[in-house]
Amino acid sequence: MNTQTDTRQVVYMSPPPGMAWDGVQSSDDEIDLLALWAVLWRRKFFILSFTLLATLAAVYVTLFVMPETYQSQAVLLPTGDTNDKMGGLAGLASSLPIPISLPGGGAGSQLIMAFLESQNLKVKLLDKYALLPRLYKKQWDADKQRWLIDDPKKMPTIIKAIQGKRLDSTYGVKQDKKTQLITITWVDEDPAFAAEMVGRVISELEYYLAYEYESDSQRERKFAEKELAGATAELESWEQKVPSDELSLAKIKRELLAATTVYTELRKQVELAKLTEEKEVVNFKTVDQPFVPEIRFKPKRSLICALTLVTAGFLSILLVFMGEAIAARKKKEVVAD
Repeated sequence: MNTQTDTRQVVYMSPPPGMAWDGVQSSDDEIDLLALWAVLWRRKFFILSFTLLATLAAVYVTLFVMPETYQSQAVLLPTGDTNDKMGGLAGLASSLPIPISLPGGGAGSQLIMAFLESQNLKVKLLDKYALLPRLYKKQWDADKQRWLIDDPKKMPTIIKAIQGKRLDSTYGVKQDKKTQLITITWVDEDPAFAAEMVGRVISELEYYLAYEYESDSQRERKFAEKELAGATAELESWEQKVPSDELSLAKIKRELLAATTVYTELRKQVELAKLTEEKEVVNFKTVDQPFVPEIRFKPKRSLICALTLVTAGFLSILLVFMGEAIAARKKKEVVAD
């Protein structure tokens, strides 16, 4: 009797990574927390020493290296926006021979912000109040009142200070979009000087609005007054004309009527421009006057030391694990050899 043996191929399948056949999670990929804790405990003196030294260094730097600065500020409220006040004059302005544009809302605050953020103001502050020695203290000899740099090309200038944005960390201005309040700040090691500079910025703004800024209404009024002067002379000239063989009475009346019409329209335009000019005046109110600060603005010692403590702690732990990993790799290489 012939017997036939069936040969069956048995295929062994490996379980999915991290799983055993019984569905229990494999322990090969698990992090051994006890081993990690053992490493940290073994290196605890390094971790504590590194963290303590870094924190002490931060304390020393904030106490003896970083200068104490103080911030003074003032709050301004722009006034003079006339979008609602001038609505009744719009029809009259559009009926004139040369239309007058009426100011829109928010123009006053935009103008003030544009001036406070302008390079012209920064140049004026740097030049008028001799701020370069304060911005370049390491290059300035306060006792001899001279620069420590002999090369004129490397000597600090106003243009270099503007291009290098040296004032950005000292002078600041921002506006709240909801309340339209404008905050001016100045930071300096001398609290009294910081308050004085905020007051000087406000003074420069007042001078600009009073004497340098020329609104559209002012320019239109000046133009209308110039044209009115010519129309007045023309009207007076025709009023003095008498009929002659070359100039008839009818022509005199026609020219006199035309000159009177032009004169009347220009008078209206001048008066309206004056009224618009008064309504278009840009001004501001000082809500909070600049004060001499008593509490330092920077450095924030507690915050710096706390961040240093946390960062140094994490960094020391990272260094410990990196050291253990390097040591383990070297040990494997030695065993392999």
